[in-house]
Amino acid sequence: MGEYVQTTKPYTKVVAVNLGSSSWTDVRDASVDVVLLPVGSTEQHGPHAPLSTDALVAEEVVREAAERCDAAAVLPTVPVGVSEEHRGFDGTLYVSPSTFRAYVSETLRSAPANRAVVVNGHGGNTDALGEACARLTRDGDMFATYWTWWEAVDLDAVDLSMGHAGAVETSVLLHLAPDLVDAPVDGADAWGEYAESAPLAYDSDEFTENGVVGDATEATAEKGARLYEEAVESLVRLVGRVADR
Repeated sequence: MGEYVQTTKPYTKVVAVNLGSSSWTDVRDASVDVVLLPVGSTEQHGPHAPLSTDALVAEEVVREAAERCDAAAVLPTVPVGVSEEHRGFDGTLYVSPSTFRAYVSETLRSAPANRAVVVNGHGGNTDALGEACARLTRDGDMFATYWTWWEAVDLDAVDLSMGHAGAVETSVLLHLAPDLVDAPVDGADAWGEYAESAPLAYDSDEFTENGVVGDATEATAEKGARLYEEAVESLVRLVGRVADR
């Protein structure tokens, strides 16, 4: 499995305002209404997918959406998130929810616009992002919201269901970065272990031996292309709504 290289085709594009590749004068002279902050994780995604999966997908959805938006700026990706549930698998990095909330909040407070969309690629980040965006908005610092890409697409249309490192994420990876994907594998049938609706397992290695939830062998690049395009279109619409607030 190779290393994620930002310039790998077909998903690399140049946006008008990308803070990571712009000078301070570029940003000063730009018209920026909304900032986009990709957040993901560095965590296990089975034996077939890279640790950077969540960050990679979030970053590329943002990159493509920004090409289609007016006055949007892309902030550098946050590559480590709330992933302690995957601590049993080598290579997983994680921070506490409070550290993650603080990092996202302070980054957005210093951003070159007072409206923001945090583009999320990892389910474990969701609660912390909701709290961070609500606090920023309630405190009057800015308007901030968060958006998770797989919640904005029609999984039924491609006959897939969301798991972890399963067919959904693997399909998008096969579309964006096929060189980073080894032979997909099957995994656990469902996330977690429960009794009377109460969780009995908190870490993923308690219910999946290989880190996968779902059947990644059902993944195809064609399904991934459709999901990716749906996600980009959804994010473009959301940016328009936030810019008009």
